[in-house]
Amino acid sequence: MQLSATVPSPGPGSCSPQRQKVAQFWFILDQTVHNLCILKHSLQSLFGRPSLGVMKHADFVTKVKHQFDALPGQIRIAAEFVLDHPQDVALLSMREQARRAGVPPATMTRFAQHLGLAGYDEVRAIHAAAIREAPEAYSGRAQSLVSRHREVGVAGVASEMTARLSGHLADIGVPASVRRLVDAAQQMVQARHIYCLGHRSSFPAAFQFNYLLSFFDTRSTLLDATGGIGHPGMLNAGEGDVLLAICYSPAARHVVETVAFARRQGVHVIAITDSETNPIGRLANLTLLASSQSPSFFDSITPAVAVCETLVALIAGLHPGDVPSAVARSEEKLWDLGVWWRPDDPLPPSHPEKTRPKGRAG
Repeated sequence: MQLSATVPSPGPGSCSPQRQKVAQFWFILDQTVHNLCILKHSLQSLFGRPSLGVMKHADFVTKVKHQFDALPGQIRIAAEFVLDHPQDVALLSMREQARRAGVPPATMTRFAQHLGLAGYDEVRAIHAAAIREAPEAYSGRAQSLVSRHREVGVAGVASEMTARLSGHLADIGVPASVRRLVDAAQQMVQARHIYCLGHRSSFPAAFQFNYLLSFFDTRSTLLDATGGIGHPGMLNAGEGDVLLAICYSPAARHVVETVAFARRQGVHVIAITDSETNPIGRLANLTLLASSQSPSFFDSITPAVAVCETLVALIAGLHPGDVPSAVARSEEKLWDLGVWWRPDDPLPPSHPEKTRPKGRAG
């Protein structure tokens, strides 16, 4: 638990000594209230009585995004600052945040109350908790993994890994997540064209979605930027099209830029990511959350692949065409092309080749 207590020192000649004392008084008071709020949440969590006002950071961002368009002007400015500067929300005083946002301090309080929170310190506490729970860099997590091997052994690490993945998959099936999956599938069924995007470790999930969908639907294009030519397939994308973008933190720059381009073109963006605050989560029209955290040093793409496969299953059920016949035709063509190994095909040679010993030259 980190408590803040650093008082900023104003620059020379910035204001009179009395005004400096007043400013420091308000800063100390603001920090004291904030620290008491954090202490209260920690004690309630410790004794099993979490505050009703405390929510996960991802849930907070989702709530703000859903209410954003209906917020009054000044409160909307405060909301935009909070969404765009999550670290500042946790680390700076409310008055400093209000100054940077260009609104009165009371507006920050009204913003929090508009969300059903007791005050703005609830907002700061949510963001402070998110910083504490943020995943480590790969190097730090690799060291933790080595230490965990010493503590619980190889079998213990395997059990922890599978348990974590099982939990992530279970989260995908909760009612709120299922509703979003259904919404996404319905939007894709109605789309003129579907573009799939995922770079680096997220690429396999995008590939799997496009591959499975291609069995019964020809409207899908995988954006893979082969040869470094970017995504020319997106040049004609526009209203009526859907972009499925998959990206985890830290976000791949090219994915963020492509998503922003798609939005400017009027494309409806569906994001699969680990947080609403991920850049593509903030840019997307609809966000499907799939955690990537694992006990190992790397992020897991298993939940993202599960979301993609679930989407294809839902699209197949909602599709107006004859899906079984389309799948059968695709399967037959793949057999004809010799893509798959037939059960009666003879196995190729697998024994080590006998080589003659090298003789001396001469």
